[in-house]
Amino acid sequence: MQCSSRVINAHVNLRRWLPAATCALLMAALNACGGGMSMSSTASPAPAAPAAPASCTAATCGSTVMSITDAAGDFLSYQVNLVSLQLAKADGTLVETLPATTAVDFVQLISLSEILSARQIPPGDYVAAQVTVDFTNASIMVDDGTGTGVAVKPVDASGAALGQLQLMVQLDNKNHLQISASKTSRIAFDFNLLASNMVDLTAKTVTVSPVLEGSVVALDDKQIRVRGEIASVDTANSAYTVQVDPFHEHHDDKLSPLVVHSTDKTTFEINGTPFAGAAGLTQLATLSAGTLSVAFGTADPAAQVFTATSVLAGSSVEGGGLDHISGTVIARTGNTLTVHGAHMQDHDSGDDHDGGDNFVAGNSTITLAAATAVTEQGQTSASPAHTIAEISVGSLIDAFGAASKDSSGKVTLDASGGRVRLDFTQVQGVVSVVGTNQLTLNLNSIGRLPSSLFNFAGTGAATGAVSDPAKYVLGTGNLDLSPFAAGGSALGIGFVAPFGSAPPDFDAITLANGSQNDMDDDDNDNSGKGAQMDIDWGNSGTTAPFKALDATHLSLDVSNAGIGSHHRIQVDPKDIDITALASDPSIIAATSGGTQFAVTGRHGRATNNFSSFADFEAALAMDLNGTTTALRLTADGQYDAASNTFTARRITILLSN
Repeated sequence: MQCSSRVINAHVNLRRWLPAATCALLMAALNACGGGMSMSSTASPAPAAPAAPASCTAATCGSTVMSITDAAGDFLSYQVNLVSLQLAKADGTLVETLPATTAVDFVQLISLSEILSARQIPPGDYVAAQVTVDFTNASIMVDDGTGTGVAVKPVDASGAALGQLQLMVQLDNKNHLQISASKTSRIAFDFNLLASNMVDLTAKTVTVSPVLEGSVVALDDKQIRVRGEIASVDTANSAYTVQVDPFHEHHDDKLSPLVVHSTDKTTFEINGTPFAGAAGLTQLATLSAGTLSVAFGTADPAAQVFTATSVLAGSSVEGGGLDHISGTVIARTGNTLTVHGAHMQDHDSGDDHDGGDNFVAGNSTITLAAATAVTEQGQTSASPAHTIAEISVGSLIDAFGAASKDSSGKVTLDASGGRVRLDFTQVQGVVSVVGTNQLTLNLNSIGRLPSSLFNFAGTGAATGAVSDPAKYVLGTGNLDLSPFAAGGSALGIGFVAPFGSAPPDFDAITLANGSQNDMDDDDNDNSGKGAQMDIDWGNSGTTAPFKALDATHLSLDVSNAGIGSHHRIQVDPKDIDITALASDPSIIAATSGGTQFAVTGRHGRATNNFSSFADFEAALAMDLNGTTTALRLTADGQYDAASNTFTARRITILLSN
């Protein structure tokens, strides 16, 4: 992957921007034989275990940083309530770590990991976690390919409506969560949307068989987000402390402090004004205690230290004093923007920052004015000033102002006296021309929206032409174009050209070859997003999904009569139909980097997790005893078409029991 110097102060992780990728989460690999998840559905809330005792202090207890993320699925919104998250010792002792019931939209976690808690808990060897998720008032919108979506009802395998599900996650036997006094440890969870859900658009239902994983071992690299109220600022040590308040709801719990470190390259946007490094931290210190902040950054797995690459605070944060809409501009007429499939947070009139987060189906309208302040992600005080002229069709934005909703539910946000932040935007398409300092694409999508949704009227300069999705030009500056060729897939990250200035249509600051299958996590190479396998065998499943199983490979049966609607290997720029292959593809394990292989099931069956492919295969062979059926398999890795071999770093297989 190539990056320009324009974003030297901004953290850009390619995997944040891949809507079809199924990269799981930072620290989400279950690296050994032990592991499991049990599930039960109840109509009433499960009793929460006591929180950490009042006598638990930094000197006597250990800090546990907990994060959650999601692997991608075909959803525009997947909002449920996270009711409880309890850690369990070997003797059965449970410690509650979640401040309170929290609404979570898992779709928003595809690109990052959210820190849920950083609580002090008693020392000990924690072997499992009990997670309670409530689907009673779930809001789930399926991506039907139009960008508008279809609302679906969550049901279990028998078709009954879901209430609360209690999930037991057994940690890797070789990697328990070890908590000791004055030390910081970490555990991370991943809810795999793709493997967990089977959608029926005709019935408008989604059958949920939750695949939730937890681990203390890192596998994938994702940006981490921590949200909460500022407790104190330590300018001498370039850090500040935040009381973790995850997602978009405020909790009264004040037992979850996390130290956020900064560097001279950390960017700050505070009440709409950009800063960098020490100047930003100094400005942060002038804010009142309890001011809302959001930090994006990375965690050192050895030192367990969180370092921010960018920080938002005050009214620059959703819920920080203004109504807020985030989404992608699909059309602009004068100073009126049309945003499709936005997320909206209402500003709360009190001090609890509890604005909530809601997916807005269809289109929303944002009005601008010359007075609308504009900033850009990664901007510093030394960066050039920005204006509303830079907001164009395809811009991913955060808009702040005063929102209203009419009787039909249509949302309008007046940002004429507010502000707009331009966020990094991702475009994806098939290369048609490799030129000098530019690529021309047949554009497939901008963000997660198909190119057919966009109205590019007004984007062209007087001497140019409006942006054409069939000939979408990426200005690439000095980025290396040698990895790209006509017919291949390209991913660009950057900003669309200012309104009325195309061509070029897009200013790319990062490029990646989406046709490559490199699984290397080094963000300094040109690796693409790799390959994804997804196959199902319908509601009944099959007792023989494989022609052969041994300690080194699985041979997938492409002629199995039970194969359902999912049967693809996705390698940009195309999907390969598994049922059309001339021979059975072989699935083998990656030999470098972390691996995770999981066997899960319905009806309360535990999920077993393995780092060893041989152990995984042995358990799978025992399960497939002629009675148990395989329902779905998902995998991430590399696909070699010449040898018809899929090299997997992650496999999840769902069985009937």
